[in-house]
Amino acid sequence: MAPRTFRNWNGSAFSTPSVVAEPANLDELIEVVRDRDRFPSPVRAAGSFHSLNGCFSTTGTQVLLRHFDDIRVDLEASTVTVGAAVTMIRVRDALRPFGMQTEVTPEIGNATAGSVACCGTKDASVRGSLAQVSSTVIAVKLVNAKGEVEECSDNTDPERMRVLRSSYGLLGIVFEVTFRIQPAVLLHTTYASFQLNPPPTRAEMFGSADGMLGIALPYANRIVVERRWIRDGHRVSRFSSRKRWVRDRLWENGASRFATLLPYDWYYPVLDRLLVLPLSVLNVLGGFDGVRSDSTIEFRHERGHYFDFTFCAVPMSAWETFVPAYVRFCHDFRRETGFRVTLLSEVYVMSRDERSLLSPTATEESFTMDVTDTRVDHRHWKEFNRRFNSLVAEHGGRPLLNQTKELTRDVVHRMLGNDWRRFLAIREEEDLEGRFLNRYFRELM
Repeated sequence: MAPRTFRNWNGSAFSTPSVVAEPANLDELIEVVRDRDRFPSPVRAAGSFHSLNGCFSTTGTQVLLRHFDDIRVDLEASTVTVGAAVTMIRVRDALRPFGMQTEVTPEIGNATAGSVACCGTKDASVRGSLAQVSSTVIAVKLVNAKGEVEECSDNTDPERMRVLRSSYGLLGIVFEVTFRIQPAVLLHTTYASFQLNPPPTRAEMFGSADGMLGIALPYANRIVVERRWIRDGHRVSRFSSRKRWVRDRLWENGASRFATLLPYDWYYPVLDRLLVLPLSVLNVLGGFDGVRSDSTIEFRHERGHYFDFTFCAVPMSAWETFVPAYVRFCHDFRRETGFRVTLLSEVYVMSRDERSLLSPTATEESFTMDVTDTRVDHRHWKEFNRRFNSLVAEHGGRPLLNQTKELTRDVVHRMLGNDWRRFLAIREEEDLEGRFLNRYFRELM
């Protein structure tokens, strides 16, 4: 295919390949990796372009795997095997008729199986469940730098699977993924509100709930906690479904479509003051029930539907020191530059999860502070992220290399330490000539 320019979901990152390859089958994919004259390096696969930085970008060959879209559900083995191009929302919909789900159900339904198998995305853990979607992957097939098909599974080589789950396409192009599945989980959801600084304890935020998602408002000194309890059964009343629908529309549009209707300096004070109101109404009405996988959203590629955010996970043991430091950081940055983040900060509490080498929760239960903003190209937003990364590193935090904004070599080495150095040694041994190594990752090494 002729050269094209690709942009990610919200226009914050771009790829300008000289060649675009769209292999129709495995033989053609192998040819793309092997033929270095027709398909110049670096070779980078791309899914739905929902990554938040340049991890997918290339000046060489962009590989689109749209023809790899099969879905096979095996109830006896409790697995679903899919092609790399299948989105997580399609996985969810394929499992629904069987009353099944993947253990971790991501908010970003656009994410493709090939991407989540080797990159990072997550959901708030529920009663000790895994932290990352990649951790639910039990087998993959990929074409490595030699142009050979590699098959790996937890049964054959669990340590190799740990490496592949956080390989970011640097060890090969994943074309088939097998997820472990389980019976669908029904959750009951209610809300509680706390002062953010001084921060509430973990016990205060959770209450007796099995999981939580926090909505932090650092400029209003408030955190709204969405508490989640596991319930038996799978029946949801019509009234509860309507309340869930209201919550989902607020969540889907509050950080995107609503923000385009008002000027920035109008919208964020409204958000600070009124966000808690509709959630309080839902609480008065008794909260709502919903299947856990309903949290998966299909975001649209249009201005009224996007925003920008960054990801960092911080050990839960640092909660009481990090939160005051984060609130001070937001206010200090505003006084210095006049810039404040327009939206909220999402707090996902995730279990310890060692099933990938570069896991953001490798050592203990962690929380995220996913900062969100509506202005993807604002120079102060970029500087905010650079300084925010340093703050996170000081508190033992870790990134996702496809979702954390404005990463540098220094901060990645500080955050990931020996795990990153071990991965770099593996990558160099397997792909010495840099067949899959683009500029984005080279600058982080």
